[in-house]
Amino acid sequence: MADFGIKFVNACTGGLKFRIQTAEGEIERRADDTADGVYWVERYGFASDCYLSSDMDFASEEGFADDDGAKKFLNRIRKAAYVRQLNV
Repeated sequence: MADFGIKFVNACTGGLKFRIQTAEGEIERRADDTADGVYWVERYGFASDCYLSSDMDFASEEGFADDDGAKKFLNRIRKAAYVRQLNV
């Protein structure tokens, strides 16, 4: 049985890049703001195993204000998607 959904996240020039496993194969999508990220999370969900690239720990090298900026961004996306799910 395949494990579909977002399986890998990395920081990329001030945004996040998601690698997503679908029935048709692997795709990549980008989130430049929270709304983008929520859309991808709602559309594909997270795979049972989702990994973060090491650049998520050094996000300032990828255009974020500080090193934990990418993780904060991902957490905002996850929280917003969760709240939207509760309100459906």
